[in-house]
Amino acid sequence: MESKPGMPNAEAVMALRVAEDVRERASGVPRRHAVMQLLYAVLVSAYMGVFVYTGSAEGDADRSGGTTMALLLPPLVLSSALVEGAAQRFGGRLRAARRYWMAAVAFGVMLVIFLLWSVIGGGYPWWLSLVSLFATLVVFGARPVGVLLRGGAEAARATLSAPLPRGSRVTTVVIGLVFGAICATLFLPVAVWGTVMASMVLMLISAGATSTWGLRSTGWYWGTPQWCAFGISTGAMFLLAALTIATELISPVVSASVGAVIAASLAVTAFLPGRGDDGHDGEGADGASEA
Repeated sequence: MESKPGMPNAEAVMALRVAEDVRERASGVPRRHAVMQLLYAVLVSAYMGVFVYTGSAEGDADRSGGTTMALLLPPLVLSSALVEGAAQRFGGRLRAARRYWMAAVAFGVMLVIFLLWSVIGGGYPWWLSLVSLFATLVVFGARPVGVLLRGGAEAARATLSAPLPRGSRVTTVVIGLVFGAICATLFLPVAVWGTVMASMVLMLISAGATSTWGLRSTGWYWGTPQWCAFGISTGAMFLLAALTIATELISPVVSASVGAVIAASLAVTAFLPGRGDDGHDGEGADGASEA
């Protein structure tokens, strides 16, 4: 009688990944998720810095602040759902302590104060944007940094790359097209805000979807190429917003060129390998059928 063949290599890697997930969740130290949360805190801090600068006396919100906000909102909203999807893969989410929610409320009140100060008081000093940036980073980045500092060295994790499912691939391309269109229409207020409103509707629909084209599922399947392209694109949009407000360097040609590069880069990564399916429980098995 022939001996039973050993476990296929792919299945062995999958079993190892599941075992590591169980070990990490039992230890209560979701280090990879803490890294993701720290990067998200950097994004929120950058948003706060640009937002507050827009309303300053030097920011000239009446000239460009309204349209440049269109560069900030979509990446911020999108990243929330994408990070939540990645969090499910990286070992769950960090539970927000009471002081975290108190800080969130405090920053919400601070935003309202800055807005009223800008409208009624005629603007505030620009350096308050730096204060708000670093304060936001400290408050929302302290907890994930604490997790990273408390956790020991994480064992090397076996990875199994796989093409993105069809739904997540389409969603990645659409994100690139939306970002590119916003940059390209930056100097056409009606067009840029029309694009933002349409994209917000799509985001709400996609955020609630459980199939592979949903934002949470897309965040689950994204690998290093997709996250790098998204991070670089978001950074480029934030930089474009800051330079448009603070300088005269940005022209319609420059913004359209940046938009074209962003759209192309995200579209390309949609066809690069992401992370394999190691237990995603969302509906829509089209990704499995594509292999």
